[in-house]
Amino acid sequence: MIRRLVSTAALVLLGTAGACGGGVPTTSGFATRGEAGSAVPAWVPAAATELKMQSDEGSGAFWLRFRLPSADRPSVEAELLRIPDEQVATLTFRAPKGADWWFRGLVQVVPARATTVVAADVYSGAGRAVPTRTFVAFDRASDAVYAWSAGR
Repeated sequence: MIRRLVSTAALVLLGTAGACGGGVPTTSGFATRGEAGSAVPAWVPAAATELKMQSDEGSGAFWLRFRLPSADRPSVEAELLRIPDEQVATLTFRAPKGADWWFRGLVQVVPARATTVVAADVYSGAGRAVPTRTFVAFDRASDAVYAWSAGR
């Protein structure tokens, strides 16, 4: 009897923890910017496709990846401030939990040459359309754009 009661209580606690955000956050995916609507920040261009987003409601942090034609990149860059590669190499960024779509290898150390390689052009928001605590990285090897904010 006591064993059954303890088992039931454990299951209830486990279910409560999962409902309170104890598990891996879910990723939202959208084929186009239009389909994403207000789920993504307003500054994300209409030409964005293959959007994936994860957010942490408690802290306000978010992570976003999308594809963007090179012709549309200047309109986004106009709202950003470039972070020099030397500074990017010293920053610490938190990745979204359990997301296999997130940028791996943004900063890579090459031990043989004792150098650091940054695989993207990294910016911070200028505070107009893109908030100052938002970072945007344009992958140098593809049309992928990564954006994130640590939240509050």
